[in-house]
Amino acid sequence: MRIQPRFRELIIEQDADGYRYSIEPFLLASFAPLFPGARVLDVGTGCGVISLLLLTREPNLSVTAVEIQPRLSQLALKNVEQNDFTDRIQVVFGDFADFSRPQEKASFDLVLSNPPYRKVNTGRTNPNQEKAIARHELHLNLKCLAERSTSLLLPGGRIVLAYPPERMEEVVRELREHRLYPHRMRFIHGHGGAEAKIFLIEAIKDVPGDLTVEAPLFVYQGNGSYTVEMEKIYGSFNCADRPDHVGQERGRPLPG
Repeated sequence: MRIQPRFRELIIEQDADGYRYSIEPFLLASFAPLFPGARVLDVGTGCGVISLLLLTREPNLSVTAVEIQPRLSQLALKNVEQNDFTDRIQVVFGDFADFSRPQEKASFDLVLSNPPYRKVNTGRTNPNQEKAIARHELHLNLKCLAERSTSLLLPGGRIVLAYPPERMEEVVRELREHRLYPHRMRFIHGHGGAEAKIFLIEAIKDVPGDLTVEAPLFVYQGNGSYTVEMEKIYGSFNCADRPDHVGQERGRPLPG
């Protein structure tokens, strides 16, 4: 898959038979607050797509991309190297639950993740291990994600996540319990009249405040084409190849 960003041609490779990303990385990369010089932690980077997309928005970032699966971490490293972003993105192979290097404590401005959506023992576990780990909380659950992120974020640092709406109450509660106070939320719908498939949420460490629910995003028009806003999101990354299902690999196709 080739993406034409503002600053250079971006090449993102992924395996045909393993986990393949969908719309969520583009939504998260568009929703995340960025500023020059920010230190960003991309949790569960997969092939590195979110880290690479972020740098098309703001080239002056320092990104640490953590991935537990060896084949995906190698693929992420390859994508970083072939796009000449080794000075901006560090790929770390390992379990985020054990990501506790002393020099990293309370040092990030932003944690970003498209985490596994499903709890263990809910729904069918994919026989493909790579897809199963991406879909179910086999190695990373919500509590661990919130707990570790709190220790890694600077005061006032932010976390941005994507989850299905049925877990919204749990997500908000877990974030607050770990001093991550929800600040913005947005629901993503396939089209007008359809139920939301996912929501995006931004929370701030140690800064309680009101939660703003932004206007919903509709991906498709009635005729099946993208809405103007979805076209703008893809256009901001100059994306030629556009995945068109939210959560497709998690068994959550977005109706078109």
